[in-house]
Amino acid sequence: MKQLAFIVFLLTTLGSSAQKYDYRWIMGFRQLGNFNILFTDTSADTISTGWEADMLNSQTTVSDSTGNLLFYSNGAHVYNRLDSIMLNGDSINYGLWWDQDVGADDGGGYYWLEDIVGLPTDLPNIWNVIHCYVEFNTNSDLLLYPWRIDETRVDMNGDSGLGEVVFKNKTIIQDTLGSYVTACKHANGRDWWVLASKTSTNCLYELLIQPDTVIQYPMQCLGSMYHGGDAGQAAFSPDGTRFAWVGTPGEVNMYDFDRCSGTLSNAVHLPIYPDYVDSGYLQYGLAFSPNSRFMYIAQTGYILQFDLQSTDIMNSVDTVGRYYRSHDSLSLPGTFFLMQLAPDGKIYVSATNGIKYLHVINNPDQKGDSCNFVNYGFPLPHSNSFGLPSFPNYRLGRLIGSECDTIYSDIRHQTPDERQLKIFPNPAKDYTIIDYGYTDWSRGGVSMEIINELGQMVHSQQLPMYSGFQKMDVSQYTGGTYMVYIKRANEIVATDKFIKQ
Repeated sequence: MKQLAFIVFLLTTLGSSAQKYDYRWIMGFRQLGNFNILFTDTSADTISTGWEADMLNSQTTVSDSTGNLLFYSNGAHVYNRLDSIMLNGDSINYGLWWDQDVGADDGGGYYWLEDIVGLPTDLPNIWNVIHCYVEFNTNSDLLLYPWRIDETRVDMNGDSGLGEVVFKNKTIIQDTLGSYVTACKHANGRDWWVLASKTSTNCLYELLIQPDTVIQYPMQCLGSMYHGGDAGQAAFSPDGTRFAWVGTPGEVNMYDFDRCSGTLSNAVHLPIYPDYVDSGYLQYGLAFSPNSRFMYIAQTGYILQFDLQSTDIMNSVDTVGRYYRSHDSLSLPGTFFLMQLAPDGKIYVSATNGIKYLHVINNPDQKGDSCNFVNYGFPLPHSNSFGLPSFPNYRLGRLIGSECDTIYSDIRHQTPDERQLKIFPNPAKDYTIIDYGYTDWSRGGVSMEIINELGQMVHSQQLPMYSGFQKMDVSQYTGGTYMVYIKRANEIVATDKFIKQ
């Protein structure tokens, strides 16, 4: 019975890749009130809250596999779903800065960039939180570079289901570091790779985060030296094959990545747009498109797109967005800062001042201006500046057939059939939502086909792993019944139909 229960647990928590851990973002400030961005099966929406936490540059929000809030952190505290500091969740990143500034009251947040990420484990309701500690120089009243990577563990079984921090600030690495920690699922489908750069070098620290231990791999040094002291944002491509990080004033380092061994290779250095940099246009933001083809960089006043399928990546650069000042004379400048690929397949861009908008790349899988970047494209209920939550691709599964695919292979064969699709509204008039959120991505990528009553294919596409649904414009479809098929390697894994009015 114990063995059967263990198999059922693995099937329900790991066999399914719905994993909407990033479907809620908590943002905003104490003074103005926090707000949520909720990613649902229909759209991204916002709601105001009365919470009082500064969600600044270093933040993350963690939900359960169906998108319900579990906990969140602003880099200084861990909060439970009732918006109280979690049991033992105070004094994350404790040190002189925390003691003199962010910890002066319960709501203070951390200012550094992309310095915290929550990683699920296959231990029931256990999360590993990896974060950076920033030193504070009392002599000059300045913040120094991050010089420590710590681990904090959250047990959602504690405090009657509200969660408990069972240990915190456990030092893994101590050194001068770049400003990010970012993660990618190991090819075994369970563990996580975490990378962080050593300041002003071409070297990267690498950690393997396992459910109950952390292994530090040898530092990898390759590619061009980074001569600035300040690294910005970093990201893995959604398919896990590339890793890149951006620094200010004008450098991007990108590598091929092996999810089995953790090996970096084929370093590419992009010293981009020095004229813009000389004019004060610094670059901090970086994100990949859902299909992993395009890399986007956010400079202060420009959004740049690189085509990674090009034989000359440097010269593939295209300026797909330019900042312009809001017509609202009361608004502060909202120039570009951080970027985050969201569950709806869009890339959201934060601003360098408190404004009531995020900028948006609506179709990041499209080349050039077709990516449809919009200044002030997503309205917010309250002002937000600098910060966006930091997430890995939670829906990236194991690398089937690789030498590292050794943990879940046998059990996966017992995974039950993938569920039928959910399509709504049905009947449809102008649009319909095709929800494939429980597709088992660990078995490989899937495509979607829509067939009319005459047996003709009216639409087909590869489905992006970063989304659990597609909103389809059916306004031009002829009235009648349409079949929808989800396929993997030409095999139908789910099907349903809808009626076009």
